Amino acid sequence: MARYNVVSMNNADAGRGGGRLDRGEFDDAEAALAHAKSLVDEALAQLGAISSAQEMMAQYCRRGSEVPMIYGEPRVAFHAYQYAREKANAIFATCLDVD
Repeated sequence: MARYNVVSMNNADAGRGGGRLDRGEFDDAEAALAHAKSLVDEALAQLGAISSAQEMMAQYCRRGSEVPMIYGEPRVAFHAYQYAREKANAIFATCLDVD
């Protein structure tokens, strides 16, 4: 039996009866964490043309297609919005370094 389950919510469906989406079962915390991060990465990539990290986070909070949570013991510390903020900042820091 898997020790960790990754479950995701869709911000675009929040309040309209959208439910949880099962995104996988994993035997170890590292695999569950990597999968949850990849779901956020994909959701950020789907947002389209964005001009700043702040805009990216605003769009992710409103219409991000994946907001994963990890259930299991021992607990895995993962917060989708915090991870998304770190990624958004890193993406735009890279863009600024190129200019």
